[in-house]
Amino acid sequence: MPASYEFDYIKKEVKEIMHQVAGIPPDNAFIVWFLRAFFTDDQAQAVNALTGGARDKGIDAIHVDHEARTVFVVQGKYHQGEKAPNENRSDLMAFADYAQILSGPTPEFKVILNNADANLQGYLEKARAAVVRNGFRIGLLFVSTGKISKAHAKELEEKVARQDSASLQIFDRAALLRLLDDYVEGAAPPVPRLRLPILKNAELMRYDGITKATSWIFPMSGKEVGKLFHIAGRRLFARNIRGFLGNTKINEGMQETLNGQPEHFWYFNNGVTIICDTVGSETVSGQKYLIVTNPQVINGQQTTRALAENGTDEASVLVKLIAVNRDTPEGREHYGQLVSQIVSATNFQNEIRLSDLRANDEEQVRLERELRKWDALYVRKRQSKAEVRRVHGSKYKLVIKKEDLARSVAGSLLDPATLRLGKENLFDEVNYPKIFNGRPVLEYLTFFWLNHKVGWQVVGSEQGYARWLVLNFVWSQVGEKLKRPAFASWFCESNRNYHAHQTTLYPLLLAMNVVFTVAMDFYRKNRKTDSGNLDASSFFRHAKLHTHFKEHWSSRANAGRRKRFDTRLKKFIEGVEAEL
Repeated sequence: MPASYEFDYIKKEVKEIMHQVAGIPPDNAFIVWFLRAFFTDDQAQAVNALTGGARDKGIDAIHVDHEARTVFVVQGKYHQGEKAPNENRSDLMAFADYAQILSGPTPEFKVILNNADANLQGYLEKARAAVVRNGFRIGLLFVSTGKISKAHAKELEEKVARQDSASLQIFDRAALLRLLDDYVEGAAPPVPRLRLPILKNAELMRYDGITKATSWIFPMSGKEVGKLFHIAGRRLFARNIRGFLGNTKINEGMQETLNGQPEHFWYFNNGVTIICDTVGSETVSGQKYLIVTNPQVINGQQTTRALAENGTDEASVLVKLIAVNRDTPEGREHYGQLVSQIVSATNFQNEIRLSDLRANDEEQVRLERELRKWDALYVRKRQSKAEVRRVHGSKYKLVIKKEDLARSVAGSLLDPATLRLGKENLFDEVNYPKIFNGRPVLEYLTFFWLNHKVGWQVVGSEQGYARWLVLNFVWSQVGEKLKRPAFASWFCESNRNYHAHQTTLYPLLLAMNVVFTVAMDFYRKNRKTDSGNLDASSFFRHAKLHTHFKEHWSSRANAGRRKRFDTRLKKFIEGVEAEL
C-alpha cells in the first residue's frame, strides 16, 4: 500500500474518533488513535489518559501500564498535510528531560508540578508515585506525523536509555506507518524496547542480501528469557498464532525439566525466535547486550511463559533474533510474509492447526476489535480458559471463539456436510474466504445468535447430527429478514437479553422445533441402504442433503407442518417489526 494511502488511513481513524468523542479536537483525537494503537483498544481508557489543559508542559497523555509496570508519557504533533515538516530538536530535548524529572530529586519535580495545569498535576503525581514508590519504568513517547532526523532520534534515545529504568521512543511519520501495520495486523500495542543479555557473549550474526534481514543466534539464561515476559507482558506474543495453552504435555514436560534437570533444558527445547525492527548493542562490565525495538516472540511463547514461572540460571535457551527493516512499503510487506512463514514452519512442539494459522489474519483482528464495541470478547487465538480469564476476567459476558463463529456462518451458508468434516476444515483455503469475507460485524453476530438458538432446540444425539441441516434451512427461510440492519440489530440485542424479549423470540424457537421434527422424519424415511439402516451420524454426513431435504419439506405429507412453521415464523417477524 502506498505511504500516502496509509497516512490517509490514519487521518480517517482520527476523524472517526472525532465523530465518536464529542468536542475532541484533531490533535487530541490523534493522540487517542496512537494510544489505541500503542497501548489499548479501549477507547475510553485512551481518552482518559489525555492530560489536556493550556499549561500541559509538553505532555499530551500519561498512561500507567500495570501489566508492563511502565509509566508512558506521550507528546504528539499532528500535521495533516501530505508533506511532513521537520520537528525541532529543542522540543525533543525538552521532552527527553522528563525521564529525569519523574524519577529524580523532588525539588525539580515540584517546579514542573506547581507550574502545570491543574488536571495535569494529578496525572504527574500518579506517574511519579508509580515510578518512585512502585519501581515502574518510564517510557517517553514522542509521536509526530512530521519528520525527525535519525541522528537526533538516536542521540536522544541513547541519552535516555542510560537511565536503567527509562526509555525514549520517537515515532515520526515513517515509524507511525510501521505502527499502523502492527495495528491492522493485531500486533499493537507493540513492545517498545528490550535488552537481551548474551550468555557468555557467544553469538553468530548473519546478513541475508536477498531478504535484507539480519539474524543473530545466541544463548540466553532461562532466568533472563523469563524476565522478558515479566517486562513486556502478553503483548510480547501478539504475532504468535496461539495464546498460552496451559497444561499441555509439552508444557508440563518443560516444567518437569526445569524442576529436575534444568541443565538439560538446552538440549530438550527448540528455543525462542524473536523478530524485531532494529538491533543495537552495548557492553556493560564485560556483558554484551542486544538492544531490540518492537520485538515479538513468534516461536517459543510456551517456553518463555514456562521460564517466567520457573526460570533459573541453570537452564539456558537458544535464541534466534531476526531484524527486518520496515522503513519502506516493500519492507513492511516482506516483514508480514516472513513472520507468517516462520510462524508456520517453526511452531510445532505443540500441535499446530489450520485455525491457528488464521489467528492473525486481518479479518480476525478486525472482528476482535469490532465485536468489542458490542461488548463481546472474540477469542481468535487458541489458549487455555484460565489464560482468557487472566487476561479479561469477567469483563465480557459474551465470549465468542472464532471456531464457533466459523461454524455459525458455515452452517447457515454452506452445505451442512461441510460442518461434519470437522471445524478445522472451515479454515482451509476453500472454505475460509467464504466464511470470513469482510461482511459487517452485525451480520456475523446474527449468524452466531441464530446458531445459538438452533442449538437450544436440540434434543438427543440424533437431533444433534441434524443441527447443521436445520440451521441451513432456517437461514434459507428467514435470512433475508435477519440481514436487514435494523432487524439484525434487534435480533442480536434481544438474544443477549432473552427474558425481556422472550414473547417475541419464542415463535421462532417453535418454528425451529417443526424443522427438527421434519428433519428426523426425513432421516427415518431415507436411512435405509442395501447393507442396512444408516445411523444418524453417517446419514447427516451426506453431501447436498439440504437440497433433498427441501424436496421432502415441500411434499404433500408435510403440508400441515409447513403451515405450522409458516404461521410461527410470520408471528415472529410481525412481533419484531412491531417492536421496531
